[in-house]
Amino acid sequence: MSFARTILGDVDPGTLGVVDCHDHLIRVGAGEVYIDRDHQLDSVEKAEEEATRFAQASKKWSQHGGTVVDMCPINCGRDPSKLAEVAKNVEGLQVIAATGFHREHVYLETQSHWINRYSVDKVAELVIADIREGIDQNDYSGPIVNRTSCKAGVIKVGTAYGAITPFEHKCLEAASIAAIETGAPINTHTTFGTCGLEQAQAMLKLGVPANQIAIGHIQRNADIYYLEKILDLGVYLEIDGTNRIKYQPDSNRIKELAAFKKDGFEDRVLLGTDSGKRSYQKAYGSVSGVDYNPAVDGPRMIDEGFDPEYVDKLLIKNAKTFFTFKKEG
Repeated sequence: MSFARTILGDVDPGTLGVVDCHDHLIRVGAGEVYIDRDHQLDSVEKAEEEATRFAQASKKWSQHGGTVVDMCPINCGRDPSKLAEVAKNVEGLQVIAATGFHREHVYLETQSHWINRYSVDKVAELVIADIREGIDQNDYSGPIVNRTSCKAGVIKVGTAYGAITPFEHKCLEAASIAAIETGAPINTHTTFGTCGLEQAQAMLKLGVPANQIAIGHIQRNADIYYLEKILDLGVYLEIDGTNRIKYQPDSNRIKELAAFKKDGFEDRVLLGTDSGKRSYQKAYGSVSGVDYNPAVDGPRMIDEGFDPEYVDKLLIKNAKTFFTFKKEG
């Protein structure tokens, strides 16, 4: 039976409903929080409040509610027990947890980090264990590993602005080994939309099937010609960054989505919000939040004349296909 792997267990991918393909509900510390305290998302109560809004908005599009893909990876403040608590307590919500790696910048002391001291194969083994056995409650932050029953259902890789550092390439190699071994999907972080093409080319060269790769945050490079060069490789694009007027208006994303439909790429586009700061979530006082795709994006696309079937693919169907494991796990 085909399945998607949620933090509470494997499920029929048809039950995922509306999928927010890149977001953050829980982050209890680590490098990003050290750099900017706005990234601290350690309250289960606030996460439940935020997730409830998303689930309720999602029910307008799907009887199954919705799924949040929490893209906090290894050593970046994961707390699988807290995240599982949110998934259990919010009606109409499922949560997919991440393993894998962020960009080098957030790890701070990278020269002494265990990623630089372990072989690529050993690093890959830790990613595979997160997927097959359960995420370490200590987030691989200490010598003792305490596996939980919460398994990862997606792998993350991240790269720097305009570069893929040696540290990041090692992480990318380990993630690729894990994806090939388990059949888990890879969803990436690009910094300001750079290196997306290079990420895809590198993973394809390493043997990752194109249908297991999504290049994330890529809308920040609002160059449709460039974005479709990536799509030409057969991979997915993950479009997020909603309501980030300081970077660009949402109209840029709408233009990109319209172009992808016109040019025949409608089956390989995913949506997220990446509301990974307190100042981006309604539970902490923002005017927008994790519910943006079903609450705002979907209605806007209908208002702007998008084919309702295409909107259904963007909110539900494409993610159902992408987050389905390509092996038994």
